[in-house]
Amino acid sequence: MPALSPESFTFTLPYPSKHATDPLPLGLLVSPSASSSEPGLVVVMPTSGKITFWESISSATTLDFMRQQRTGIEDSISGMCSGERVIQLINVEAAAGFILAFSTGRIAYLSVRDTQGRPKVSVQFLRTSLGPSSGGFLGSIRNVLSHSALQGDIAAVRADRSSKQGECTVVAATSRGRINSWRIHRGGHHDLLAELDVRSAIFEAIRHTDEKCSALASDSFKIIDFCFVPKGMSSKYTEMSKLRQLPPADDRQHLLLLTSLDDKHLCRYSLVEMLIQNGRPQEYPIDIGMVRSISSFTTPPDPHALARPRLYLPKPNVIAFLVFDHATVVASVAQPPETPDSQIMEDNHVLPADFEDVIDLRRDPTLEIIGSGSEEPQIYDNEDNEIRPARIKTKNPTAVLLVRGVGVMRVAITDCQRFASMAPPKLTAKIKLEQAVFFGIKEDNPLVFDVQHNIRFSDKEYGEAALALSQDILASTGPHLAPLAARLDDNIKDRVRFLHTIMAHINRIGVNLDRSTKWQLIWNAEKMHVAGTLWRKHEEFLHMRPATSKKTIVAEIVEYIRSEEKSKPDRAKGETDELRHWFIHDIHRMELFIAWAYQVIKHNSKVKLDTVSLTRLTYEASDIYNSTIRDAYAFRQAHLELYGLKGEKLNHGILESDYSGLPTPWTANKFVANNVKRQVELVTEWVKHPDESHTEEQKDQITRMRQLLPDMTEIYLSVLQELTRWNLASGDSKLISEGQKYEEVYNEDRHNKVVSLSQSNNWEAAIKIAETHRSLHALAEVLTREIDLLRDELSSSNITPSQTEKIESRMAEKEKRVRECFDTYGEDFAFPFYDYLFATYGVDALLEYEGDKRYKTIYLRTRPELAKISWINDIVGEEDIDHAANTLLDLGLAKEQQVWNKKIELSLGKLARMAESSRPTSKASMAIQEVSINGTTEDARVDAIDKELAIIGIQDEFYETQIRPVIKVALDETEEPGLVQEAFGLQCPKKYKILAQLFDDAMKRLLKHEALDPLTLIDLLTMVTLPPETKENIADQFFLAIQVASNGLHGDERYQAERLIWRRCFLREDWTSINNTSMKDDEETMDVLGQTDLFQLYCTLYANRKSICHISVACS
Repeated sequence: MPALSPESFTFTLPYPSKHATDPLPLGLLVSPSASSSEPGLVVVMPTSGKITFWESISSATTLDFMRQQRTGIEDSISGMCSGERVIQLINVEAAAGFILAFSTGRIAYLSVRDTQGRPKVSVQFLRTSLGPSSGGFLGSIRNVLSHSALQGDIAAVRADRSSKQGECTVVAATSRGRINSWRIHRGGHHDLLAELDVRSAIFEAIRHTDEKCSALASDSFKIIDFCFVPKGMSSKYTEMSKLRQLPPADDRQHLLLLTSLDDKHLCRYSLVEMLIQNGRPQEYPIDIGMVRSISSFTTPPDPHALARPRLYLPKPNVIAFLVFDHATVVASVAQPPETPDSQIMEDNHVLPADFEDVIDLRRDPTLEIIGSGSEEPQIYDNEDNEIRPARIKTKNPTAVLLVRGVGVMRVAITDCQRFASMAPPKLTAKIKLEQAVFFGIKEDNPLVFDVQHNIRFSDKEYGEAALALSQDILASTGPHLAPLAARLDDNIKDRVRFLHTIMAHINRIGVNLDRSTKWQLIWNAEKMHVAGTLWRKHEEFLHMRPATSKKTIVAEIVEYIRSEEKSKPDRAKGETDELRHWFIHDIHRMELFIAWAYQVIKHNSKVKLDTVSLTRLTYEASDIYNSTIRDAYAFRQAHLELYGLKGEKLNHGILESDYSGLPTPWTANKFVANNVKRQVELVTEWVKHPDESHTEEQKDQITRMRQLLPDMTEIYLSVLQELTRWNLASGDSKLISEGQKYEEVYNEDRHNKVVSLSQSNNWEAAIKIAETHRSLHALAEVLTREIDLLRDELSSSNITPSQTEKIESRMAEKEKRVRECFDTYGEDFAFPFYDYLFATYGVDALLEYEGDKRYKTIYLRTRPELAKISWINDIVGEEDIDHAANTLLDLGLAKEQQVWNKKIELSLGKLARMAESSRPTSKASMAIQEVSINGTTEDARVDAIDKELAIIGIQDEFYETQIRPVIKVALDETEEPGLVQEAFGLQCPKKYKILAQLFDDAMKRLLKHEALDPLTLIDLLTMVTLPPETKENIADQFFLAIQVASNGLHGDERYQAERLIWRRCFLREDWTSINNTSMKDDEETMDVLGQTDLFQLYCTLYANRKSICHISVACS
């Protein structure tokens, strides 16, 4: 049958309270009479003692509007003391009535029907020592004061069903530890079963079990509440609890008490099991069973709360609920598994770490638990599992809370049998996080999860829990996450909020996570955020596609991912959509998804997919790469503070430095980097070559790809840069080596890929990316190319005046941009700019560029290889003749290799030096001493130039007079070495082969017009044998060698060179033959000596004695 809709009844109580501060009325439902199926209602006014009973709820709302007569049975409690009020109303259905507890400690039995079942209200007080025995004003005051001082307020009155029909057991306990029990019969007849003071016994039991209570005074002991331990369960369930396994009996009461001990700083609650035997004398020790301390909650009860704290122990007696005004404690009393550790703890009186948790209400004045109850399953009552009630509504032990301002809340424990298993659940940091995330995220949630109480976990535990829960959310694992979703977009948004809540809760409770954990959490959140972007792109692509082709790149990628890299849908559970299944269960593998986009294009290209479909896939893949990684970077930048990373320095979404200790960022995956690069290269080529045969859809997609290309290039460079930085900071030699390779690729591609952008007419984007990644070489090249392109367009004969004006405006703008780059980046931009200008357009473009002078001069002067251009700029651009002279002299004296160039450079340098020194203004402001020093320096430089030019002159003279006549008959340069070898080849023994090599090398360099160094030229002059026909055309070769030594060498080097010259000169002659003067007169002997090279050298030296200051003549 369909369930009936619940009815609401509203009615006015017959006896309204006189004051707003009066306690609220007490009411209970009454079992239906035999003639009705509708329950009745009894209401007691606490202060006046007025009682009203309605046989049915509906009759309570029925008024005779004509006569305004009440339809209920009314009466009042006789014998109430002045100031006495009713504080509790308890149903004792087995005894066909109710129990009233009074503020004075008195207990009364209330019945609402007579023995015939007719409505009748009657009240009968029970015999008890808990309250005063007589009424009256003075007596009531005296008895109330003495009762409060000695007995304490009544903490609770509870009733338990008896095994006999028509009777029940009622137990009352005061806060000070006085307990009375009665057996109540129908009509109010009762027997006093026990009257005990249990305070001392319970206090000692608690102190013996819980060391933290040993310092607390016994005077602070209170009984807060108690309940009967449920009985009549199957033995297999009773064994699950720490509480005693007792058969049902009416001669004892099996109770579980909630007690407290407190001081100013601590309130320690305990659950105490107590067994009361009927008729046991007071002097016998109290039978105390389990004592279980509550460690997670220490807040004292609020004396102003509308409801007192309550204790509930629903079957199967393994979970107790402690309900306070703003919190509910869930405490396990399950029997722990037998382990060596548990035995040691028991022997040492150490409390085991039983499951315990606290559920808190927000600290809102409007929120308060004003009533509570419990529900328990019926399945635990039967020995035979097959005998079950036909319909079981309650499946789990539950505490039901009536919360003001909210309504009814249920706290249920699922699978409570696991608490008594070999692996009982433990309260972990992850469980607390799950509570905060999955329950705390709801709007207008009355619960709060950032109250720590004494449930403390380390920062490390919270970090591990946060990571584990984050992974669960990405993979949709766990009971709180749906494995299926009708609207996937909403599912992703929910999980994004869950991840956000993890970090928000971590921050609220003051957990300090380590840096690595924070980064991993934000990376996981990025993946979830990117998943939302992906799904929206998928739906966007679906709407753009024709009806015959609805498989987007997103669906293709999921299909292409290898089976071992994704979870398998369970079709038995309805998981038939592979794409949705991936988004629900595999988002933690986001980097693989993104890497696969290019692979899909590559595969479809190989299988010759039609160009229309391939263009569509290529565009979608480009959009995926651009949107996902860009959104990840944006999310990262925006949420640094939430994740405790506010101090981290990010540049365009990636960490600038300090990757040490961090795992690989998912956006720095090497496969992602490689495939984004391939996609950039593919799209670059795709947009370069438009085809007229393309459809309008293809043309539109190619246009969009051209627009996406700059962002995709930026993303690729950022991914590669992040990958490089992480590898270099890894501390692993292999990864560092890979990082160095990635760095080389990055430096290369931040130039090449930016320049490639300009080829797709993305000029401005190329400039921006070049500046972002400090690729100033590329920046210079792109700006120069664009200016040249505009110049070419301007020179076209087909442009209109308006077009000319626009082009000129753009050119002026770009030239201004170049000048701004000079100002902004200085040499870092200027040098690459001039490198490109010189390499592409030559010397004239470099010297004639007028946009900058400062950096051009610095550039030329710091480039030794451009010294031949630098001196021209010094004169033309800077009018700095002095520096031009220095440049020429430095070049000629130290760097120039060609003899003719060297001669010109030295000559021009000398000329410039002489011209500069002759300018009167150059020395007008100098002091006399400075002028003298500079003059001496200039004289030294000029002397060095003259000597160098003298050596060059000797080399030129030797070449012109001796070499040129020999090689002038050569047809080309290749014949020249052979002719020279034939004419001047050095003939020497094999043991002097090194001399032959020196001579040949010197002769080859001479033929190449290289400027020979002094020693080489000396070797050449002293070893060559000149033919007679040309020998007269040159001064003595040994004299020339001495001149080279004099001009080009110094100190010991010159001394040794001159010794070598004289030695070789002496060795030219056969002195044995010359010394044989037999049969020769003096004239003939002198004639022979006069023909020797030595004599010729002496003669030449004598003739040039003024130009040669000192010559070493000694010969060894």
